Amino acid sequence: MTVRRRFTLLGALAVLAAALVGLLALTGLSDFDLSGRTTRPLAFETPEGRIQGTLLLPDAPTAAYVVLVHGDGPQDRTAGGGYLPLLNALLDAGIAVYSWDKPGIGESEGNWLGQSMHARADEAQAALDALIAARPDAADRSGFLGFSQAGWVLPDLAARPGTPTRFAVSIGAALDWQRQGDYYPRRRLAAEGMPERRISDELASLAAREDDAFARYARGEITRAEAARVFDVSPARFDFIRRNRFANASSDLEHARIPYLAMWGEEDLNVDAAWNAAACERLLEESGTPHRVILVQDATHSLLHSALFNHQLAGDWPWYARVAFLGLGRAAYAPGTLETLTTWIRAAASGPDAFKAAASGAE
Repeated sequence: MTVRRRFTLLGALAVLAAALVGLLALTGLSDFDLSGRTTRPLAFETPEGRIQGTLLLPDAPTAAYVVLVHGDGPQDRTAGGGYLPLLNALLDAGIAVYSWDKPGIGESEGNWLGQSMHARADEAQAALDALIAARPDAADRSGFLGFSQAGWVLPDLAARPGTPTRFAVSIGAALDWQRQGDYYPRRRLAAEGMPERRISDELASLAAREDDAFARYARGEITRAEAARVFDVSPARFDFIRRNRFANASSDLEHARIPYLAMWGEEDLNVDAAWNAAACERLLEESGTPHRVILVQDATHSLLHSALFNHQLAGDWPWYARVAFLGLGRAAYAPGTLETLTTWIRAAASGPDAFKAAASGAE
């Protein structure tokens, strides 16, 4: 066993031990409970139908409002409970949160698989408009907080002229759909033990088959169902991929008009964190907008402790990671992550002077 692997194992055991202690004390479990929080139902209309959500209000005076923008998949307003520790941490920091069920999920109408990234940005804009209509004090204290696939949504919003929002925060974002389409399966195949040379050959062969399927479907030579089988997805998912496969946030980031915080976990298995962070830094620098780009040490795609939670999908977590998440609650996040997030949001919502003071801190 190498020194690095030994320390990784020791770190995982330490986190697990802390989780078990936390579980016994029920401290982490309280982070999964919103029953004592002030909530308000809040819906809005889209061309695809009515979207249902919940506005969560802090007990203390509201310092900021965030509109959550989901990542990929059939997410409800709490991401099946996965958001709950984060929601409670934001509320404890005086930050109100508005989240909704994606189209066709929970109580919302429509079909999220029918959306382009631009349509998702329109939906988020409609959510912000609904929030401001319901809470006029949110007009100059609100922003977006988005995860993973929202990395193609938030830059669109940030580049729109006249968007009534003070800030945008992305977590685990990718800039280029095509590049991301290579990185994710490469890491998954590596985790399964496939040698690097074979991985490259496999991905090249897969890309060729997929390009051929797109071309043959466009020419009407194969049905949608036949094309979907090449990708091993449903026909609806194939349409979603086809609609969004050229998504690239670079131009929007280069023209961002609002303060922007971008965070990645250094151990991200889903997104090439180092490459995307460097590209994001360069593009935001060119935009001239105040920004901060952060690579969080020992953190996953979702900014959790990488020693215990570093799997591409939550469904891949072993039983002890699930126990640990329940036991740790918000403490499952990498150290300092939530403090950095909430401090930046509060500063960005409070106006240019306070934001400049907070943003000037060294990494």
